[in-house]
Amino acid sequence: MNLATQFVDSNLEAGRAERIALHTRDGACTYGQLAELMNRIGNVLLSVGVRRQQRVLLALADSVEFVATWYAAQKIGAVTAEVYTFLPAKDYAYYIDYTEAAAVVVDAETLPRVREALGTSVHRPAVLVSGAHDSALTSGEHSLRALLAQSSPELVAAPTRADDIAIWKFTTGSTGRPKACVHPVRSAVVSHQCYARAVLGMSGDDVVLPVPKLFFGYARDLTALYPFGVGGAGVLFAERSTPEL
Repeated sequence: MNLATQFVDSNLEAGRAERIALHTRDGACTYGQLAELMNRIGNVLLSVGVRRQQRVLLALADSVEFVATWYAAQKIGAVTAEVYTFLPAKDYAYYIDYTEAAAVVVDAETLPRVREALGTSVHRPAVLVSGAHDSALTSGEHSLRALLAQSSPELVAAPTRADDIAIWKFTTGSTGRPKACVHPVRSAVVSHQCYARAVLGMSGDDVVLPVPKLFFGYARDLTALYPFGVGGAGVLFAERSTPEL
């Protein structure tokens, strides 16, 4: 039971490679395109040393790359943890040390604060930067774009089991520092079966637009888990959610 094969690759097997998986301001992304990007990112994660059950920390704005990276980590059997992209450096330092992440995947806008955090954190993960050229990076930072160009679009899914840890979801920290709620692979599958299908009645014709951002587990599931399980689509926008937007 692997979440990437269950919710992404299964759509290719069902003949939905050309069907839209994600809508963005920059255009649509099909299931076939998402699967290829997922596989390439998975190979990049393996190339920087990420192994099964190690954490991958995502500090990415809502984007196709966020979704593809999340599923890439799942496909290689790693554990995903996501954080908001508008946090101060001290919070990123906390999350990096707390998760002991093997890799941090960050966008160019968030990179300065993550870079500052790494100056005080004890743990030293590999840093993959989305949307930045090599010339803008420092030692230990890697351009995701450059590595993707060299990576294979083929990736064999890790043989994860239903009870393997898959996701760390953070609490709000209202009673102290945020703590990770640990979820096994089967939690996402059961949530889809018992909520998305049984309660929401989702179908392949549904298009879902979440108001919260993808680092929030419910929004991620609404956008890129529940609709994917039935061949539907999610809508992404990187901006903060405001009444004006």
